[in-house]
Amino acid sequence: MIQLVTVFIRKIVSRKSTCFQIGQKRYGKFVLIKHVGCASIPNQIEVLRVKAKQLLNQYKFKYQMAMFPDSPTFSSKAKLQHWRITGYHQVFGVVYDSIGFPSTLLRDLVIGRIVCPKSKVAMIRYLNRYLGLNLTKDQVYRFMDTLDKEALTRCAFDFVSKQHPTGITVCFYDVTTLYFETETEDSLRSKGFSKDHRADMPQILIGLFVDDKGYPFDFDFFEGKTFEGHTFPIAITKLRQKYALTQLTVVADAGMLSADNLAFLDGRKISYIVGARIKNLSNVVTVGMLKHNYVQQPIYQTVVNNQRLIVEYSEKRAGKAEADRKRLVTKLQQKLIKKKLLIHKSKYVKVDGKQTIMGLDYQKIKADQKFDGLKGYFTNQNNLNSNLEIIEQYHNLWKVEKAFRMSKTDLRERPVYHQQVARIQTHLLICFVSLLVMKEAELKLAKIGYSIKQAIEMLASVGQGNVRVGNMDLDTESDNDTETQSILNIFKGH
Repeated sequence: MIQLVTVFIRKIVSRKSTCFQIGQKRYGKFVLIKHVGCASIPNQIEVLRVKAKQLLNQYKFKYQMAMFPDSPTFSSKAKLQHWRITGYHQVFGVVYDSIGFPSTLLRDLVIGRIVCPKSKVAMIRYLNRYLGLNLTKDQVYRFMDTLDKEALTRCAFDFVSKQHPTGITVCFYDVTTLYFETETEDSLRSKGFSKDHRADMPQILIGLFVDDKGYPFDFDFFEGKTFEGHTFPIAITKLRQKYALTQLTVVADAGMLSADNLAFLDGRKISYIVGARIKNLSNVVTVGMLKHNYVQQPIYQTVVNNQRLIVEYSEKRAGKAEADRKRLVTKLQQKLIKKKLLIHKSKYVKVDGKQTIMGLDYQKIKADQKFDGLKGYFTNQNNLNSNLEIIEQYHNLWKVEKAFRMSKTDLRERPVYHQQVARIQTHLLICFVSLLVMKEAELKLAKIGYSIKQAIEMLASVGQGNVRVGNMDLDTESDNDTETQSILNIFKGH
């Protein structure tokens, strides 16, 4: 004969606590199977009650047999009612505040641009769904119309200035292009030389200033067909007037180099370091430069039109130049043998008149070989600054290029969808503020070996919400792993 044994939950209430146990009756006495726990506050008592229900389902068929399948009406699982990601605000929001930007909707838009760099509509949808922000398209666009470029760039400048004992004295300037998802041209959006290889689309030029650590602190934008060298005096003049900079060294690449631009800087007593097109120098200068023994002394210096010309030799650079040239020459030879059409005529192709291709210009190839490994720099700084210091400062120019890559790739600053000039400016402004926040966060994260991309992935699991346990709603938060917590820790009290 089979003995049916009933397993049940026993609730014991005392003055100080409430306890739950799972057990069964044997010969009129309670036999303990599992002690679930005791609690003294309502939330914890409810959790224990649900936990006891879960354990009861595990134990009851172990000790009793059922004639019919059990159909419980009570769900023993906690139900997630609401959840929002808070990790992004705990990192990027903290950095935003530490820079000194205003405590407005801009903080949320900047965080949205960093973690969901898509169209405004897609970003709003992401913020509403995952970060618990109730925003509308009209609300965001109306707010964008209130943004003040002068105030926000001033805030960025003040923050970056504090990173230097004597303020910003060296700045790096470069330009890039941003294309629009339209074929319509106007007074601002026009076709021109595209750094994105999208000459078929209207564009604008962006000029960006960064310091020697790569922090962006101001920017401007120009008509799409503007020659990049023409932006240089305009941008520098605005910068000096805006921030009353008296002592300043500007670093720019050879694209900004022109006699007029250098005369402009000299006339205003602004120091500069610019790249030099050494192959375009006069024969007198070139002969002396090429005769120098770079094996014994890898740096050559001379004076050209009251400017210091510094030429540096690098064996690594020489090897790359030789390899690039050999690859180009081989490709040209193959096309000439197969009589393929050369759409873009190379400098190494000898042409008779405008159309007839005569072959490769081996004299030009041989002349270029002499410059392998050489890189030139012009400066009007006096000899108190060593050649190595000049070269090192110029090499920091890559930080502007990195800032552009972050804007275009990580922040997806282009293509631009806005049409009104004011909206175009505020789009650029949001991306600029986001870039500075990313840069500051990147330097902090590098100290513990994490990238921005890794941090975004890990912080997506950090959040808060509430769950329904039985008949009670409880607040809940993520239980962060050690790596994620280490990221949060370095931004606490930032």
